[in-house]
Amino acid sequence: MNLNQRETDARMIIDRKLREAGWDIEDKNQVSTEDAAKSGRADYFLKDGRGRAIALIEAKRFSVDPVSAKQQALTYAEELNIDFIFLSNGEDIYFWDYKHRPEQKVITFYGQRDLEKLQTLRLDRKILTNISVPETYFKGGENRNLRPYQKEAMQLMDKTIEGGLRRMLLVMATGTGKTDTIALYLKRLFEAGRASRVLFLVDRIDLGIQTKETFEEILKDYPCKLLYGGRQRDESSIVISTLPTLYSQLGSFTSGYFDVVVSDEAHRSIFGIYNSVLSHFDALRIGLTATPSTFVDRNTYKMFGCWDEREKRGKPTFVYGIKRAIQEGYLAGYDIVQIDTKLSLEGVQFEGEDFSPDDLERRINVPARNEQVAKTFREEEEKREPKRNRKTILFAVSKKHAAQLAYYLNQTYPEHKGRYAEVITSDTEDPRAAIRRFKLEEMPMIAVSVGMLDTGIDAPMVENLILARPTRSPILYQQMRGRGSRLSTKLGKTSFRMYDFAGVTRYFNDESFDPNAAYGKATSVVPMGSEPDDLTEEEKRAIPPQFVQVPEAAPENADVVIQRAFIEVGAEGERIDTDDYQAAWEGQIQTLAKTEPLITKVQHGEELTNDETAHLSEQLNSPEFYFNEANLREAYRYPVGTLNEFIQAALKTKELPTEEQLYEQRVNELFESWLVEKNFDADQIKILRLVKAQCVARGEPIDISIFNEPIFKNIGGLNYALKVFEEDMLQTTLSELNQRVFVNVK
Repeated sequence: MNLNQRETDARMIIDRKLREAGWDIEDKNQVSTEDAAKSGRADYFLKDGRGRAIALIEAKRFSVDPVSAKQQALTYAEELNIDFIFLSNGEDIYFWDYKHRPEQKVITFYGQRDLEKLQTLRLDRKILTNISVPETYFKGGENRNLRPYQKEAMQLMDKTIEGGLRRMLLVMATGTGKTDTIALYLKRLFEAGRASRVLFLVDRIDLGIQTKETFEEILKDYPCKLLYGGRQRDESSIVISTLPTLYSQLGSFTSGYFDVVVSDEAHRSIFGIYNSVLSHFDALRIGLTATPSTFVDRNTYKMFGCWDEREKRGKPTFVYGIKRAIQEGYLAGYDIVQIDTKLSLEGVQFEGEDFSPDDLERRINVPARNEQVAKTFREEEEKREPKRNRKTILFAVSKKHAAQLAYYLNQTYPEHKGRYAEVITSDTEDPRAAIRRFKLEEMPMIAVSVGMLDTGIDAPMVENLILARPTRSPILYQQMRGRGSRLSTKLGKTSFRMYDFAGVTRYFNDESFDPNAAYGKATSVVPMGSEPDDLTEEEKRAIPPQFVQVPEAAPENADVVIQRAFIEVGAEGERIDTDDYQAAWEGQIQTLAKTEPLITKVQHGEELTNDETAHLSEQLNSPEFYFNEANLREAYRYPVGTLNEFIQAALKTKELPTEEQLYEQRVNELFESWLVEKNFDADQIKILRLVKAQCVARGEPIDISIFNEPIFKNIGGLNYALKVFEEDMLQTTLSELNQRVFVNVK
């Protein structure tokens, strides 16, 4: 009786998950149960739009591994000529396209249209290696030749897919045409019947706009949609989205919705809480990056199936590095000028506390140093031939730092009347227009940025980079360096220069590299007498508040100093208390609710469309508070929040989740996405789910001592766990679980 009850419970969960995937389980034209085959009865049949069985579900009790029913389900499917099989015990779902590939654990059931789409693709399927790779393609108003390495990359991807693999990683230096290459390859997949719907993930919305422009040229026959959030009115062949936006809408997509998921700049945000985005979809997975990561908890190679465990190294599908690209004439060479100052080498002392060079502009602001950066840059530029202004990107630490550097650069170049340098951050009024201005117009000559221009921007006219931001991340450094590497036939540009004020190139032991020039090793310039030995009163006032420790023996009723949290907003990097920022946001939204129809719509519980969300986002991101998702996420300490959620919170129609709720949600999502990639049996999964529950209760990573908890003693404790896993495997599994789930969730 107990076993029957547990099977009934499993079916109740299966019914719920079918409804979530869009199936009407009461409609016998969509879902029927316990239908007969010659050799027995299948539990569920899923039907297409014409009422014909398209998939079957074999259901098992919670305690039974659903994969154990493979042969039984296969017999039914072959007898009834049904193409697809689902195996489920309620908690776990496996999808089996048994004529083409092995079963795969998935997060959701497929919808009816997903299955019909797959059937259609099977009819149109062609062998990729039999399709010729084009020699030219049209972009930017001209026919372009496909470069040899791009053709090589496409041929290697063909072989990978025809070999039955579903994950690939392309490592290509910034500026070598990753986006063009993948656009041409997606066209190939569409034409070969391998894809109908594609998801393209980007870091930021402005990179999504840039990608959309490329796709609309190269893939003009395939509709492309940029996702801002909100309800979608129509379907597109290609959906472009940032990870946070897609993450907020995962519930709107089944695991079978997309056939291909491409992650651009695959070294960055796909780890941590956003890992669940990739794992949600049972799709061909392609990673694009110039800088893969090998960190234990952020291994790009493992994420895309290119890690050799025996050799402990990554083996990407295709690699085309910066030095090879420079040598073959596809990227610009570079020279480095290292500029050392007393502060950049030694740091500074203030009120008995030592601030390291890495603290500059993070914990302490020194205007005199920033003024010297501007002056030294001009002095060095005036030594170069030919004497002319050169487009430059400056990487700053914070919005305040960026604003100060732009101010001093404009003071140092007074002849340009304040237009020489411009700050471009997420708070810049219309940052996309600012980027276009920087690219296409004479002024500004220098774009000063925090986080916006270090990846993705296609700017071949840039001939200088100024590194005023310390970093110890090799990935970030290579991305920053890549902003100058594109060639420009218009300028005759074959090289660029990096001015390093932060010791970054020395830290990474990078030296000038240009086979076509006579540059030597990196040079150093030390401006003397340019910085004071002590801080001015103005500089002291600019120091951000430090943590204030309350003495353990504080007298009763003593005033307690509470640390205030601040965010930087606007072009000047103004620091605003987060409580004040939240109050201003809530006041603004409550006022707009009286006059703005879109706010009223949200207030009444209606979902905005994608276009309405984009319009409202642009309207709200204006002076004086610059209300945008990035700032709101920081102010509310809710890193996955969407504009709609923050509006609902301001209107008091929805509460944002607490830290505890967020933690549990993220643990569950990361845990399920991790399970999708593993091959555990039912007994192992049962133990791991108990471990996960204990982790949520504890709020911290776990070790093998967890099996002394009472909940595990009821099933045999550590001895049972060792029997199910074996000791080495158990230790390895717990370690990986900590890294992939419990560490990343923070």
